[in-house]
Amino acid sequence: MNTNDQLLLDRLQAGDDSAFTQLFSLYRRWLVYVALNVLEDETEAHDMVQDFFMDCWERKLFSNVNVSLKSFLHCSIRNRCLNRLRDEALRKKKLKQLSGFAIAAPGNTTEQRDLWDCVTNMIQRVAPMSARVFWLTYESGMNRKEVALKLGISPSTVKHQLARAVRILRGSLELKAVLLNTTSLS
Repeated sequence: MNTNDQLLLDRLQAGDDSAFTQLFSLYRRWLVYVALNVLEDETEAHDMVQDFFMDCWERKLFSNVNVSLKSFLHCSIRNRCLNRLRDEALRKKKLKQLSGFAIAAPGNTTEQRDLWDCVTNMIQRVAPMSARVFWLTYESGMNRKEVALKLGISPSTVKHQLARAVRILRGSLELKAVLLNTTSLS
């Protein structure tokens, strides 16, 4: 490990605030580059690095580092980016599954109107914040950060509220589909 990095790490582990400022100045651009290579989106890369530094500051992530500082930073950013890509792929998969239930504005068919009414009624039964997050995400097409800014909440809260609404909606729609299939077979 580089002697300067070891000294910086020692200062970080001792809680030296100026060491954190120095770390940010030294490694921010490089970490954005690392994130950009994985995410292939400059805005996402900047956000990822900013979130990482916030977590480091709030959760004192350097307290148990026993590898080189540069290795820790590289692995942390790379893993966060890979997790983000995995989560995004999972979100898209879930959205695709939901689109199988034809969540769209009411069309001309009775089935579409009935389904739309069903979705609207089910969403009204979830917590108001979850419902609002759901509509902003799926009806308005906003991403988590946009919804968070609009509602004045954190993206993490948006994620949890959306997951709650989708879980309830999916369960209700699956139950309704089973009931409809059972009724049509009778």
